[in-house]
Amino acid sequence: MSVVEECAECHAKLGQNDVGDGAAVFLIFLLGASIVPMALVFEHFVAPPLWVHALLWGTVGLGMIAVILPTVKAFIILLEYRHRS
Repeated sequence: MSVVEECAECHAKLGQNDVGDGAAVFLIFLLGASIVPMALVFEHFVAPPLWVHALLWGTVGLGMIAVILPTVKAFIILLEYRHRS
């Protein structure tokens, strides 16, 4: 996913912002802190085979990444734009 060079509404220059791996690192911590406890509780109460865990939590993780990553990336760009000197 790439950032547009200029905002269509306010004509702010957004293309010069560099998010890098900041959004991905934030999501690693966020998803790790949320998915691992859910998987442990699921294991305690249901105790499914390992392949069910891999399929279920892999799908949940990828789905959460697809939903949350653009928002986190936009928020980091917002912070960079707001605090630019």
